[in-house]
Amino acid sequence: MITFILHEPQLPENLGATARAMANFGFAELRVVAPHCDRLDPTAIAMSVGADSILESATVFESLDDAVADLNWLYGTCATQRHLIKEYLPIRQASQRIQTHSGNVGVLFGPERTGLSNEILARCHGVIQIPVNPEFSSMNLAQAMVIIAYELSQYPRQSDVIFNTGETCPAPQGQLQAFLTYLEEELDAVDYWRVPSKKALMKQNLENIFTRLQVTEQDIRSLWGMIDRLRGR
Repeated sequence: MITFILHEPQLPENLGATARAMANFGFAELRVVAPHCDRLDPTAIAMSVGADSILESATVFESLDDAVADLNWLYGTCATQRHLIKEYLPIRQASQRIQTHSGNVGVLFGPERTGLSNEILARCHGVIQIPVNPEFSSMNLAQAMVIIAYELSQYPRQSDVIFNTGETCPAPQGQLQAFLTYLEEELDAVDYWRVPSKKALMKQNLENIFTRLQVTEQDIRSLWGMIDRLRGR
């Protein structure tokens, strides 16, 4: 299943247009994180042009962690490449890859004004980009949604290649984030982040390591087992 996630959307017009684009191309699962407007605002309903059922059934979350906890794959969207060790994928290539994934897939869109932060992009398995004029790369949220939804609808869903562990997809985001939160707390306790100004960047690097490796649930269980053993030594 593919889920679309809007992080801190600001305009009801874009919520409505997003629902319309999803309905156009056969998608129904919408999640909204900390919105700055009501998803059922009359303007949003009007802009949905009959796709108001998607707005009505959309789940609203207070935090991104909760919104993506059950997702095995998370792809961010970004107009320009950032200074992150991350795979940037043109939309058509990203669509072809996503359709080979099993498990739950999320496509994440940032606020209209700022887009997704580096901190959030660091936790994504890849970053989707739409080829545009590099001198004018910013797109309206709803425009980007139409293009991405169209491309994703063009490729039938397939079964993923099974990992050597026998599992077919990475661990859910909730399990991975719980482990990374533990690591951060333990590193805090030993004053690992000696230069406070570099902590955010070092955390992003840590996120990148785990998303790049596509760790599975078995991997997470093994890591917890190692930590439990070290605690009891």
